[in-house]
Amino acid sequence: MGENYKYLEPQKARLLKRQKGRCAQCGLNFNPGDSIEKHHLNPRARGGNNADKNLILVHLHCHDQIHGQSETEPR
Repeated sequence: MGENYKYLEPQKARLLKRQKGRCAQCGLNFNPGDSIEKHHLNPRARGGNNADKNLILVHLHCHDQIHGQSETEPR
């Protein structure tokens, strides 16, 4: 896994290791060509921060699904 992702920013590399190379949303392994997004568990607009403990990595299309669901859910 390391050689394929050696150009990731340090935070994404730490999160990728923590998640054992899997998307936190769908559970599939990330592949070298995948667009990997950071998702805030507690949104920054609601006081969340960019700390590792507040972030998960997800595929780009999974990130779109997460935000698509949250926009249709009642608040």
